[in-house]
Amino acid sequence: MNPVQALKWTMTLLIPCGVYFLSPQDVSPHFPLYMGLTSTAIIAWALNVFPAIGVAAMLTFAYILCGVADAEVVFGPWATVLPWLSFAAVIIGEGMEKTGLAKRLALRCLKLTGGSFNGLVAGFFLAGLVLVVILPSILARVVIFCAIAVGIIRALDIDPKSRLSSIIVIACFFAAAAPTMQFLHTSESFIWSFQVLMKAIGGNVDWWEYLNHACFINTIYVALSFLTIYFMRGKVRLPEGGKLKLILEERLAEMGPMTVSEKRLLVLAILGILGFMVEPWTGVNAVYVLCLVALFCYMPGMKIMEPSSFNNLNIVFLVFVAGCMAIGFVAGEVGANKWAVSSIIPFLKELPPTLGVLCSYLAGVVTNLLLTPFAATVAFTPAFGELGVQMGVNPLPLFYAFEYGLDQYFFPYEGVMFLYIFTTGCVTLKHVIPTMIARCIVAGAFIAVIAIPYWTFIGIM
Repeated sequence: MNPVQALKWTMTLLIPCGVYFLSPQDVSPHFPLYMGLTSTAIIAWALNVFPAIGVAAMLTFAYILCGVADAEVVFGPWATVLPWLSFAAVIIGEGMEKTGLAKRLALRCLKLTGGSFNGLVAGFFLAGLVLVVILPSILARVVIFCAIAVGIIRALDIDPKSRLSSIIVIACFFAAAAPTMQFLHTSESFIWSFQVLMKAIGGNVDWWEYLNHACFINTIYVALSFLTIYFMRGKVRLPEGGKLKLILEERLAEMGPMTVSEKRLLVLAILGILGFMVEPWTGVNAVYVLCLVALFCYMPGMKIMEPSSFNNLNIVFLVFVAGCMAIGFVAGEVGANKWAVSSIIPFLKELPPTLGVLCSYLAGVVTNLLLTPFAATVAFTPAFGELGVQMGVNPLPLFYAFEYGLDQYFFPYEGVMFLYIFTTGCVTLKHVIPTMIARCIVAGAFIAVIAIPYWTFIGIM
């Protein structure tokens, strides 16, 4: 074991001991142990001392073996819709990649906007808004857009360590991740957390009502995210001569005409979206509709996915999903959510709602440095309902602002989708961090100047 690795393991084991002894004893008998075990997992994820899925699995069993919570609570996430939603998203993402449908749509959007640098940025912006409609998996969108970005970089002979290369990869990341809150069906974790929040406050916001809450302002948020790219751009330029447009045309020509499999998958994806749109009238959980749509990809005669390819799906990822969700489930059992709310309330109760929402955004930014966005969402969502009640405000703006805070990334460990862009070898951290800092500041201004006035205007603040 090298010194760096030894230091990481030491921090992973020693810091949680401090957390354990510093945790208040009066919350519940198991609260200090919960904090110690959870902080161990968080640090292990942050320092990457062990595979993320392995950490999630060990945390799950540690809760049970150490008596923090009963198995019924710890394994409760498996009885929710989220693992099945993630399962469906994995299948649809695999189908999109196998058939080439997502790539085709993205390339067409890029081609529409021309072959200049501005056109490339606008193309990723348009492609992101289009692809998010039919593909609910953020990671799948990142994988697809990264493949396109790397192809462009190599075809134009751009130095993979250059500022321009990083710009192109960051643009593809914004295209995949920034529209996450565009619609209610565009993220696995967001769908589940939204349902948890609704249950906590005893309310109901359907697909159409959410459209009013988020679609308009989130489009502005996506546009502002892309504008921050110009902060990193400097004086770099794309090769002249319309070469990019020619490359895009060649890529589309290589794909040939739209296949029957692509057309069938597009129809299935639209049916999945319709499941969310008609849920208020049918009463059928749209997640189950999406799962059924995903399984139809394997039906005989559809010719979208071969049954043998089922073995290649990243189903193990569901262990990570359920492990992260267990943090939130156990938190409620040991009183962590109530403790967090009671600790925050003294600081927030005297603040006007506007400052409360801004503080919620900042909390999301800070939390993202400690937890993965998914783990943070499932761990803190139940507390927002209670926090809103205690503050006497609608918890929805608090929750939305927190989610925007979780969308601010700085380091690879903060999210698997953000980590993936670094595996391309075409992006450099020194080029990324200034852009993400600028985006974080712009997003804060967006919450204050655009989101809060809009939420006030539509009556949820």
